[in-house]
Order: sequence, then C-alpha cells, then structure tokens
Amino acid sequence: MEFVWKEEVGAPPLAPGATILTCFPSAGLATTIAAHYIVRTLKLPRIGIFTSQETPPIAVIQGGVVNPPVRVYGRPDLAVVLSEFPPTPSQASSLAQTLIAEADRRKARWIVGLEGVSTHAEDETEETDTEEPEPKVYAVVSQTQGPAPDSIRKSGAEALDEGVLGGVSGALLVQALGKPLPVAVLLATARTAQMFPDHRAGAALIEALDRVLPELRIDTLPLRAQAEEIERALRAVMKAAPSPGRAPGPEPAGPPGADSMYQ
Repeated sequence: MEFVWKEEVGAPPLAPGATILTCFPSAGLATTIAAHYIVRTLKLPRIGIFTSQETPPIAVIQGGVVNPPVRVYGRPDLAVVLSEFPPTPSQASSLAQTLIAEADRRKARWIVGLEGVSTHAEDETEETDTEEPEPKVYAVVSQTQGPAPDSIRKSGAEALDEGVLGGVSGALLVQALGKPLPVAVLLATARTAQMFPDHRAGAALIEALDRVLPELRIDTLPLRAQAEEIERALRAVMKAAPSPGRAPGPEPAGPPGADSMYQ
C-alpha cells in the first residue's frame, strides 16, 4: 500500500523549515480535539489530501465541504495532517513512510506528532465532585542530540523513558532513526473512563506545542472552558444515576453535544 500526498490546486506551498504536525485518533480523542481546534483557531485552509488505492470509502462533511479521511491544512510554516479515523497497522507504516519522504522533499524542519495516552485505571477515580487532574504531557524524540531535543524541552513535557507507542507516531519514530529529519511526539494523558472526549488533554497538547512553536499563539481558554462545562454535566449525570438497590428512574441525559464535542 502506498499513500500519496496531493497538493490542492492553488494552495500555498510549504516553506523550507516548516513544521509538519500529525494528528490521528488516540485516547480521549485528545489529538482530534487539538487538531480541529488548531485548524479552526488559525483559520487554516485545506492544502492537500492523502490518497491510496486502499483508502476507506468515507467522506467527511464539514461546513458543507466534502473531505477525504486524511487531509492536510496549513500555511507556509505549518502543515496539519489529520484524520478522524485510526489507520490500520499497514496504513500507519505507509503513511509514516510518505510523511517522511514528503517532509524531506519539502525541506521541512521536523515532524511533530500529537498523541493521547490512557491513564492507569487507578488514576481514574470514580469521585465526581473533585476537580479533574491536569493531564501530564510527555515527549519523545527520534534524535538524542541536536536542535530537535533542545526545542522539545521548551514544551515543559517530561521525557518518556519507557513505553510502547504504536500507530503513525510509532512508525514515524522508528522510520526516522538514523535519518537527518527529526521526529518528535508529544503525548498527553487522557481520561477515557467516561467514554467522552477529553478537551483538557487536547488543550494540554496545544499548550505544550505552543511553547515549542510560540509563533502559533493559540489561546486554549475556550477549549478549557468547554472541558469544564462537560465535566460539570458529567458530574450531574453521575449524581442522577440510580445507585445499587434503588429503583431505576428516567434515563439521565448525557452532556450536551456529546456526539460532536471534539469539533
């Protein structure tokens, strides 16, 4: 399987030294939330699409515009590659190969992947009256020396000493070994117990990225306010849920807009 990065007709090309940001679905939809928020806040146009003979027959409709599953938004100094659908292992390897080849061809500065990772079960307490903990952000870089590790330290993320990372981000890190193009991945712990998108984890990823790339200047306060609204609704739902031995009442409603909270 081979993916091809096709540029949109008339789209501004990436400038040498640009950052390529990859955002594929992960825990708590943190990456998807962050990607859509970045695209919307920076008003980035679609500048490219990824195509393959084995691309799933899915169209993503946003604002009346038809989009393929994997697409690119950007401006001369930044490209955001995103998809709402997780790729298969073979697709992830092919996507990583294409991303590295195209980043080299476009003389990109580096590739930065965003990921959400599940917290340990013991970290996800059932207590609903307390404030949600701040997500932790970790970082891993394909190179141990050079500008990339120095830049990623500015994110304030903790170095990931041990772990296993799959998907496009894992494939990118492995395929970048021994190559001049660096790959860095920022990972935020995301809550998944309640099966709702974790906006706070998405905000934590953006804030870490903003410290590495201050030219972005993305205000995450609206995103964090949305997280608080969702968490208040979740606490209300949990309180209204019948306890063991109690006669069941009406089905409690979920948080408002739960089906589209990542947008």
